[in-house]
This record gives sequence, structure tokens and C-alpha cells, in this order.
Amino acid sequence: MNSRHGERVTQWWEALDPSARTALLDLRLVEGDRLPEEYVRGLKEHGIHPVQWEEPEAGHLVPGELVEFLDGKRATGT
Repeated sequence: MNSRHGERVTQWWEALDPSARTALLDLRLVEGDRLPEEYVRGLKEHGIHPVQWEEPEAGHLVPGELVEFLDGKRATGT
């Protein structure tokens, strides 16, 4: 992940409520999973734009940089 994306993801993460952080880590998302809508707006506010698709269900794909970041958080327990 490049440093600009890393900074944006970190800023977004720090803005999340602790319970939202825990819930997101517990989902164990992988790249290409459907991102829960409650996280999409916050990501967009921090300059991270998940890919949106329409078929067969509308939603947003989990961006790779988010998966990488969450994996790191799980590994370090932070």
C-alpha cells in the first residue's frame, strides 16, 4: 500500500468508534467481498473510494488497501 493510501486508511480507522473497529475486524473481509454500507461513507470522506457495482446486488467491493490494513491490525492485535 502506498503511503498516501496508508495515511488515509489510518485516518479513517482512527475516526471509527471502537465497537465499529471490532465489528469490522470480526468480519475478516477479503478483497472483492461486499463492504458493509455503514463503512462506505466514512471511507469516501477519507478519500478512499470502494468500487461500486450494480449487478446482481448493488454494493461496494472491499478495496485491497483496506484488506491489507485490517490484516495488519489483526496480526498486531491493535
